[in-house]
Amino acid sequence: MHTRAESTPDDPDGGPGDDAADRRFDGPWLRFLAVALVGWSVAYGLDRVLLAAGSPAGAAAAFTHGYLLAPLVTAAILLDALSLAERNVADLGLFKWPYALVALSAPPVAVVYYAHREWLKPDDAALLSGPS
Repeated sequence: MHTRAESTPDDPDGGPGDDAADRRFDGPWLRFLAVALVGWSVAYGLDRVLLAAGSPAGAAAAFTHGYLLAPLVTAAILLDALSLAERNVADLGLFKWPYALVALSAPPVAVVYYAHREWLKPDDAALLSGPS
């Protein structure tokens, strides 16, 4: 687990360097993570508090938070961690896997992941912004 702050050189014509074109994991993963986590919280809250267990609406809410949104949170955690490592910003190492495994059953672990991610943050805040 380490933090690296290396910048990639730009092409003379002002475009991003060849290294940026080779990135496989770039994307707005934190936005996906936030939206999926909020959606999971709403669906889980509806399922536990407002809906009866045997009702069709309860089954739809349980399916939504258990089989759609929890895996989306897991995927967003993994892709964000891989994107950070690929851009040489921060490497979570093996920690990304426990976060992902726990997120399958308890997506609010994404808050702990985000805190860990910010703790590894280098001094240059522009490095952790989304791909430009």
